[in-house]
Amino acid sequence: MALKCININITAILRNSCIIAAVVLNTIIAKAPTPIEPLSEHIIACQDILTELAALNEICTVKNQNVDFIEKKAAKDWTIIFYIAADNDLQSFAIRNIRQMATIGSNEYMNIIVHLDIRIGNKKVTKRFYVEKNNIIEVNNNNPSTQRMDSGNPQTVISCAQWGIENFPARHYMMVFWDHATGIIDPNFSRIIKPIDLFTFNPTTYKLDLDRSIEFLDFIRAKDEDEISPHLGLCWDDSTGHYLTNQKLQYALTIIQRDFLHGKKFDIIAFDACLMAMAEIDDLVKEFAHICIGSQEVELGTGWNYQRVLAPFIAGTVDRETLARHIVAVYEQTYSPITNDYTLSAVNLDEFELLERSINVVAKLLTECLKEQYGNTNKKIIQACRNRRACTSFDEPTYLDFHHLCINIKSQLKNFRFKDRHTGEILIADLETALDQAIQLTEYLVIAKTAGKNLAKAYGISIYFPERRIHSSYMKTPFANHNEWSIFLTNYLLLA
Repeated sequence: MALKCININITAILRNSCIIAAVVLNTIIAKAPTPIEPLSEHIIACQDILTELAALNEICTVKNQNVDFIEKKAAKDWTIIFYIAADNDLQSFAIRNIRQMATIGSNEYMNIIVHLDIRIGNKKVTKRFYVEKNNIIEVNNNNPSTQRMDSGNPQTVISCAQWGIENFPARHYMMVFWDHATGIIDPNFSRIIKPIDLFTFNPTTYKLDLDRSIEFLDFIRAKDEDEISPHLGLCWDDSTGHYLTNQKLQYALTIIQRDFLHGKKFDIIAFDACLMAMAEIDDLVKEFAHICIGSQEVELGTGWNYQRVLAPFIAGTVDRETLARHIVAVYEQTYSPITNDYTLSAVNLDEFELLERSINVVAKLLTECLKEQYGNTNKKIIQACRNRRACTSFDEPTYLDFHHLCINIKSQLKNFRFKDRHTGEILIADLETALDQAIQLTEYLVIAKTAGKNLAKAYGISIYFPERRIHSSYMKTPFANHNEWSIFLTNYLLLA
């Protein structure tokens, strides 16, 4: 998740706690080549961080101002549902994000509703809000069944969507999943990573640099990976120790689509979370949404700037593609002054099956190139093409930018060698065609993208490509079970 800036013109300070904010601020003040003026602005900013934490109890004790408030409203153009899993180290950022939403507020064009799982002191609570301009209204105060829910339980997701869709009907729906995430691979949920731990302040650029010597999954890897459940890590709940697995997420979305959307799709499903812009994730979501928005890279704790995200609705309504493009543009505006290590992309899922078929063809042909290779030549070429120094990868280096990978392999086809020349010529011709198609389809389906300077060739869709072994959780994903990419990975890794 992302973090707020203290002074965008001097540096943007990202923090996962008040203590980290103060430490980083002191570092900047100490290392700045010239005095920072006015210093009072930075002190006030740090005090504001403390104030946000103090406001946690205040925002979560707002009473329902109207007992009839949650009666079914007239349909608007949009209802935006925020599923905020903040019963963890991100709780202060959740409060700030909800306050950002309230600067815009629901209006004649849209409803802003929030499901919030959070901890107040030692007490786990669940709050549901209808967000008006400068007014955050609690709407579940009199509902005992929603006072303490588990953000890692699919029934909570279903209940949240049912509440939003039935009480705030609209022509278009967006659902935002807000929390930690680990992409398609499941770590041991006993340890949640703080993204700020992966960044260091660069006094030369006044930006935060991602330390790529620390691999994301290695940082949180359990001692025995065989004990890791084969699921996706999304929406962590510290009180229960649960999170949304890929099976849980798929189940919840299936029920929501069937029972409450009446077979229709969400216009947008978005992940304000780390590492979720992957082919494997898009495969999971494509049946339930027209567009998916996510980041290939880790995000810092403050997440999106929701005041800017929701701003288009002040003047009117927008279509889903325009909204998706706007969200990506806002992310760039927010994070380009802060770090060179950021990404966000929006993908058209209506035709995503085209890219999946293309990946399948590429995988089959690469597998044949390995089987028919002379010596170990082709394996070594592919290995060089996927190397993190040659191909755009992310803080989890087994997640590669698929577009960049295809370009790299295509550029090296002339160096492939085969036991039989004629067979090799056929395979190379077919593979070149398949790679061209994969590249073109990626460019077609990614309707908006942004990336920092350090990730300039990231095109918006990652794919899993390990160098040592396939994580046990990957082989149980839907994508691995119906796409031959997993077969290619198996053959690639079996070769010495």
